[in-house]
Amino acid sequence: MTPAFEGDVNLFGAESIAVHVAGCASGCAKNVVDTYKAELFAQLTHLDEILLAKTFLVGERLSLADISVALDLLPAFQHVFDAPIRKKYGNVTRWFQTVVHQPVVKDVLKEVHLCDKVSQFNQAKFNEISSKHQQHHVKHAPKKEEKKKDHPKPAPKAKEAEVDDGADDGVVVEKSKDPFADMPKGTFVMDSFKRVYSNEDTATKAIPYFWDNFDAEANSIWYCEYKFPTELTLTFMSCNLISGMYQRLEKLKKNAFASMILFGTDNNSTISGIWIWRGQELAFPLSPDWQVDYESYTWTKLDPKDEKTKKMVNEYLMWEGDFDGKKFNQGKIFK
Repeated sequence: MTPAFEGDVNLFGAESIAVHVAGCASGCAKNVVDTYKAELFAQLTHLDEILLAKTFLVGERLSLADISVALDLLPAFQHVFDAPIRKKYGNVTRWFQTVVHQPVVKDVLKEVHLCDKVSQFNQAKFNEISSKHQQHHVKHAPKKEEKKKDHPKPAPKAKEAEVDDGADDGVVVEKSKDPFADMPKGTFVMDSFKRVYSNEDTATKAIPYFWDNFDAEANSIWYCEYKFPTELTLTFMSCNLISGMYQRLEKLKKNAFASMILFGTDNNSTISGIWIWRGQELAFPLSPDWQVDYESYTWTKLDPKDEKTKKMVNEYLMWEGDFDGKKFNQGKIFK
């Protein structure tokens, strides 16, 4: 195990480090803070590179690794990482925001308020706390006790080897159920539309085919928009967010279609898209595998009979139009 603090002693726990640092001479305290702040930023640079094309640290969904690291960084985001620092480490910030907005995390932390101004080291306050700690340490120092002799313990009996009789343990592996199995299929064939969209002209063939065949009773149209546009930095990194989301929704493809678009330029961009799937409710809660990214977006169900909906869907299918004044950068299709 690598010590978390290496110096005149090697320490592993946060509490031990705090006590040791508090016992330093007051003159070294500011240096300690500056040294470990620099070390933190060095580690953040490495973490930012790791998260460039990832939504979570391990696998495709929230794990204990994300929660553990995010909670370690929570005080830093609340007291040290102001807006310029968060912008510098954009991938870490985006990942942290995603983790703390997950329902299981938000239920515990509630709303996390990010740092507005970097907290400064207070030498006078440190000296006061350090002095009190040293007095308490001397007053409550434990008395030395005579070491008792250790009596040898009897050796444990060897455990008898278990014999595998080849009998069935009765474990039944259930086959995962199709989340859309109980929904009406309707008359709109998603695969047929996807073939037309992929192989025919979008404006003259695919769009007319869509509106002529779309079954509003069995399917729905949704508009989504990324909640944290101020955290988006380089456009290629923003596109990685879309690509990562698509990869994690691979099993949704059979019953869904989407066109997501990145608008704007580096450090001034937004992400929004049009989604079509079977059913009338949000599809993502139907499977735990689909719940990784969707809460980072706002979702609005659209009325297919509304002319505004038709205009918006057509623009997102063609990647052409006024887009309410937003400047098209690039798009990605989920099909």
